[in-house]
Amino acid sequence: MASAKEYGYFIKGNKLALIEKDTALDNDVNSRDYGPDVTNVRFKSPQSSVTKGIELEYVRTPNYTLTTTGTEGTDFHRFIGWGSDGTNLLLFTYGVAAVADLSSLFAADDYIVISGSSRWNGLHQVKSTGGATGILTLKTKCNLKPSTISVAVDFTAKTSTASGYLSGDTAAATMDIEAFKDLSSTIANPYLFINSAVDTANNGIFSVSYPDTSGRIDFINKITIDADGDYTSTEESVLSENADTIDILNIFYEQLSVYEGVEVMEDESFDLDITRGQAKAIVYYLKAMRSEEMQDLEKREYFMALFLKELGRSGSSRKYGPYIAAGHWNMK
Repeated sequence: MASAKEYGYFIKGNKLALIEKDTALDNDVNSRDYGPDVTNVRFKSPQSSVTKGIELEYVRTPNYTLTTTGTEGTDFHRFIGWGSDGTNLLLFTYGVAAVADLSSLFAADDYIVISGSSRWNGLHQVKSTGGATGILTLKTKCNLKPSTISVAVDFTAKTSTASGYLSGDTAAATMDIEAFKDLSSTIANPYLFINSAVDTANNGIFSVSYPDTSGRIDFINKITIDADGDYTSTEESVLSENADTIDILNIFYEQLSVYEGVEVMEDESFDLDITRGQAKAIVYYLKAMRSEEMQDLEKREYFMALFLKELGRSGSSRKYGPYIAAGHWNMK
């Protein structure tokens, strides 16, 4: 017979975390849970797998409404990953032939909604479009280290036996690149966004590796979005170029969807998606608060009672299963 398990949860931002009650005694003599007849009341990350799974129901009311039509290139856009300029969150994209021009798609102070990210899903506001750089800068704070460097490099095209790579053009540039590599050493699968290169083929988003050679970065594949909106990874084909001053930005590869057409709640003119019962509860609550300000405690308690009753009635309407009417025993 399976033993009962007790779970709890807590909320962090817009994420729901599940925890399990640990009922096992701790055999550590220095532990507060050591010894017989000691009840362990600690909650931890789930201690065991659940064969049939756990269903979580979690409702969060956002402070915005999406009115997007989902038309790609109009109010729906795809991005290849995210990064930082050292202060703000950046979103990156790149077309098959050239960098994407975002100046006609977004404007400063626009609200957008991100989905598909492991970290940044939700509402954000545009700080600047970056023009024809393929970089969308948001007002969201993101202090990522290392974030970006501007450096003079030499590009070397691939050969039949070696992939293409870049290296520092000067001793100082070599040191800057090596410091950038050292700070990125914990990233399992590094990606870079390269901008401002003389040759178009040398710009864009690349998966890379960091060899032991000082000041050198090897290219593996180039990541783009084609005309059909598909994410493609093709073998790199950088061109040889010397003394090319470029911008290198760290990027975390994720297939992001960005939606425009966002109505953000700013004042009382915003429509809230609530039920009739919830609306009545809000009215009672406001009347209770008004009575409290007028120091009419009797009315305050009266309207608070109505508020709680209406709130409970609204909550009970979400129960599952059939409603069964109970009658008298001799009813036919």
